[in-house]
Amino acid sequence: MTSSTTSHKILVVGATGATGKHVVQMLLDRGDTEVVAIARSQDKLMGLLRDTGKEQSIENLTVKEAGVTKLTIGELQVLTEGCTAIVSCLGHNLTFKGMFREGYWVSDTVKKLTKAMPEGCRFVLMSTDAIAYPDGSDPKRTRFERGILRFMRWVLQPVADNEMAAGHLFDEAKSKNCYEWVAVRPGDLFDIEDEETLKATSKKDYEIFEHTFGSLFGDNSVARSHVAHCLADLSTMDKRVFQKTYNHKLPVIYQYKETTVTEIDNEESLISTHE
Repeated sequence: MTSSTTSHKILVVGATGATGKHVVQMLLDRGDTEVVAIARSQDKLMGLLRDTGKEQSIENLTVKEAGVTKLTIGELQVLTEGCTAIVSCLGHNLTFKGMFREGYWVSDTVKKLTKAMPEGCRFVLMSTDAIAYPDGSDPKRTRFERGILRFMRWVLQPVADNEMAAGHLFDEAKSKNCYEWVAVRPGDLFDIEDEETLKATSKKDYEIFEHTFGSLFGDNSVARSHVAHCLADLSTMDKRVFQKTYNHKLPVIYQYKETTVTEIDNEESLISTHE
């Protein structure tokens, strides 16, 4: 049963993941958003959500128990009916199978979802800052980093898979009347365990940039809960603001640092700053 006052309906895939669970929780905490979550186990998802004491948040949640890769485009069309946005937090597990045997299921699923979603629906993808802007506009990485990325792309399926997912959206933008989309590229991810910190997550905790900067390894990181806040914000953002600032772009999200602005060559590349 969903609330009659909801103004957004959002499908979340990867809902039981380390970032996806925060996206579901933050969208439910808004109180005006109906969430449809695809998860292999409803019990697992419910166990991951915090007890906020808001009964209406649970009323606004619908869980489809399924593996997203097993769903057909027709089944996804049913799930996305009436959706204003889709948030994808899909990713490979850091296991031998996840690294070498799972194939390119993330990009395949993104392609299916974009075909299934209704007109006027927005697609929000969680990617990684290891992925370069397809048009070559990101600052050139060092020869060593480029070599490492080429090796990882060749050996590790998740790297190529993430590139193909973002590349699909970028190629779609060339078509006439393309849907709204954004692919968010976080830095190195880490967890914040403190409950009060999670509840206090806001735009003050992170910054969003047009392009990558700094070293690929260790220079820039961001908490998963802060990435989730960004994804939830983008999925519910006013249409005019979204189209002006983020539509058809691959913004980078890094943890807020006092020295961030002085570390980059072009201060105008900062989209969202510490408030």
